[in-house]
Amino acid sequence: MLLCEIALLFESNEFKKLKKNQQALTPEERKLVMDRDAVWHFNGENNPTPAVWKSVDPKTSKVTYITHTHRAFNTASTVKGAIGRYHSFIKGTA
Repeated sequence: MLLCEIALLFESNEFKKLKKNQQALTPEERKLVMDRDAVWHFNGENNPTPAVWKSVDPKTSKVTYITHTHRAFNTASTVKGAIGRYHSFIKGTA
């Protein structure tokens, strides 16, 4: 296996773990994401969906915020950090 294949496999496993522990954003977090325009427009109508979600590790209670497309994902320890990653990188991979 090449090093890049191992890295992709690790990221995939990490993403699966984050997805398994997904929780809804609080109303305040959701408002911040929506107000900062970190959203996806899936259906062409004016019904945006937050492009940031969160995962809480059940063992440590550590909160991780995630933004992703089908090509890439990025994480941050704060919702503002995830919004920044959405605008600086993830949106461009859509």
